[in-house]
Amino acid sequence: MPIPAAGNAETMPGGAKTPPGLPELWTGRSILAGAGALFMGAVLGVEIAGFAEVAAPAPVPPDGPGMTLLLTPFLVCFGGPFVLVASLLVVLPTASVARWASARFTGRDVWWWVPVVAVVLVTAGVAVSGLTRRLSVGLLILGWLTGAVLLTGAALLARDAALHGGRLRRILGYGVLATVAVCGIGAVVFATGLVTEYRPPKVDAAQLVGTWTDGEGGTLRLAADGTARADALTDHDPAVVGGAVSEAGKYRCSGRGTWSYEPGETTTWSQSVRLDIESCSFGGDSDGWLISGTSDRPELNWEYGDVDSPDWYTLRR
Repeated sequence: MPIPAAGNAETMPGGAKTPPGLPELWTGRSILAGAGALFMGAVLGVEIAGFAEVAAPAPVPPDGPGMTLLLTPFLVCFGGPFVLVASLLVVLPTASVARWASARFTGRDVWWWVPVVAVVLVTAGVAVSGLTRRLSVGLLILGWLTGAVLLTGAALLARDAALHGGRLRRILGYGVLATVAVCGIGAVVFATGLVTEYRPPKVDAAQLVGTWTDGEGGTLRLAADGTARADALTDHDPAVVGGAVSEAGKYRCSGRGTWSYEPGETTTWSQSVRLDIESCSFGGDSDGWLISGTSDRPELNWEYGDVDSPDWYTLRR
């Protein structure tokens, strides 16, 4: 690994010079350290998300943190090459820009320029995603926070590997300890009742009578006599088949029909509302509209799209 001789400064873009004696950032051990940090961060993220899903309202039972064990072989096989490329294309450039900015503005190599540069880069990426994909504010904030933490940690560890030697085994070891700690803390939190596992509210047919809306102009009216009326509901099934989900209003349906409440056989997860509207594809052999939300504000959810990763059309009152 080439190390500039003491008293010699390496010229960087913009005319700035790194302080003498700093080792080269672009080495194999730095790339591996950044990749290892990204990999363990992904594993921890999946685990934490699994615990969060257990407590979050949803139409179907979540996979939970146990999915981490099932996804680990997939992450190793397919995520390994990805994190190596990400380390090379994102992590190392972040650490390099931080070193350049540190040399230019402070005259020495200081670690806190790494989070500064990482936050700026992630903020720019999230802003572009928000403008092009029109994501919700909550998703943008979550994506910004996750990206900032992952990129900062990976770039700091890559920088540390360049300064003090290989860190891959230490990163993986501490990462495994962290996953075990998160699992233990999560189990204690749920076991002690500090956070409760979500269950859909138990409802009956009388509670479902009324007007439901999708928030975009579509309404569903359920009457006590079992009749139903839909006005401008989004009929996603033909839209997905036709590849025209983005064509607003093209696949709206209105009509009259019937509805019924299915209490389910075992748990509240199996409750559903069967809806048969003459001009909508909400009937058939599907599981019906699944119930979520709270006892005060229940929600009706229709599954559409990819079976393995479905989307949900939600009606609220």
